[in-house]
Amino acid sequence: MPRGMNPKSRANLISNSDRTPKERKELAEKMGQASGEARRRLKSFRELDADFTTDDERKEMLDALKLKAKRGNIKAFEIYRDTVGLKPKENVEISGELANPFAGLTDAELKKLAGMDG
Repeated sequence: MPRGMNPKSRANLISNSDRTPKERKELAEKMGQASGEARRRLKSFRELDADFTTDDERKEMLDALKLKAKRGNIKAFEIYRDTVGLKPKENVEISGELANPFAGLTDAELKKLAGMDG
């Protein structure tokens, strides 16, 4: 079974629409803190790499990655491509028109539909 497809774990998930605004805010704060922590860890890793890896070693690693990519390792190709700055942009273009079924209604008619006609 693919990861995340277990029905028992899916049953424990709560969608954001089922949460209160307070719960959503608390979760957003937690996620923001986790994201910041991950960025700090990545930055410290980059600093360590800069301190302990020479340019020659980096070139050797890139050459080894390039060789693996040439031999057909797709993951190595993707990492090499992304590292040398050739990663394609992932744009999603959405086109079309949205039709508003309530566009022709007056304010009074909209209030009546919403049950706010007092």
